[in-house]
Amino acid sequence: MLLRTPSASFKSLAAWQEVVCAYFVPLEVQPDSRRGFSNRAATDRMGSVDVMELCTSAQRVRRTQALANRSEQALYKVTLQISGSSQIEQDNRSSILHAGQWGIYDTTRPYEVAVQDQSHFLVLQFEEERLLPWLPWLSDAVARSFSATTGPARIAMDMLRLGLQERGHLSPPALSELSQTVIRMMALSLADGRPVTTESALDEVRRGQLLQIQQYVQDHLGDTGLNAQSLALQFRISRRYLYKLFELCGQAPADYIMAARLERACQLLVDGKPGRQISELAWQMGFSDAAVFSHAFRRRYGVSPSEWRRSRLLGD
Repeated sequence: MLLRTPSASFKSLAAWQEVVCAYFVPLEVQPDSRRGFSNRAATDRMGSVDVMELCTSAQRVRRTQALANRSEQALYKVTLQISGSSQIEQDNRSSILHAGQWGIYDTTRPYEVAVQDQSHFLVLQFEEERLLPWLPWLSDAVARSFSATTGPARIAMDMLRLGLQERGHLSPPALSELSQTVIRMMALSLADGRPVTTESALDEVRRGQLLQIQQYVQDHLGDTGLNAQSLALQFRISRRYLYKLFELCGQAPADYIMAARLERACQLLVDGKPGRQISELAWQMGFSDAAVFSHAFRRRYGVSPSEWRRSRLLGD
């Protein structure tokens, strides 16, 4: 199980339906009578997002029109398929989710989800207001499959996993911001390549684009050619627009790259290979030579890399 919270097993249909309805919205559950009925679930909450991890036998869940009509709150659900497969049906549309894919559906309208035997997946549930800038695209997005292994959705899923792992070390405001960022990145996947008309939606798109670029920087810190020009070419945007995006985080692209390299260097000085040469670390972090690295490090932290490592290892 990915969640760190305790999980529970359910072999009784009544008990299983009770826990599913209590944690999410009221549903009808119909097990596959040809197979045994066995389910395991764990729940957690990250900011404004309810998370449930499920390992289930074959079954079908229905949100009927009668149940949807009794909705007291507008909620959306997202299924992230980890293994096995499931089929989502809503608005006369159907889509099969395989491992590494995700789909979204609206709990205020009827839907069905048919789950294959031995399926493992995460379900996220959050309020509609979290998606207000993206509502124009949601009606066309329900019951469709999207990749969770590339683009904004991959960043969202990576952040979700890390957030769930580290939630005990995160403050409530940090968890709230993290959950909103996860939703923002997933919503950006829905709107990918579509026109954006409102200012709030434009702001969400820009923040999503910035997160993508920042993730790319983190993944390519050792590239000596990593700079504003290479980022603009990689993401097919102008340098002017790139600088506009980085205004959202209060740093120029070069400053962000330098800070990211030095922060990673700090981690490797203590947690990396014992006895690592400063020149080797400088090259690994994309610096042209050790002198340039040491100068930048001292300017930021007030000490040389070797002095910083020595003080941390001695516990100062």
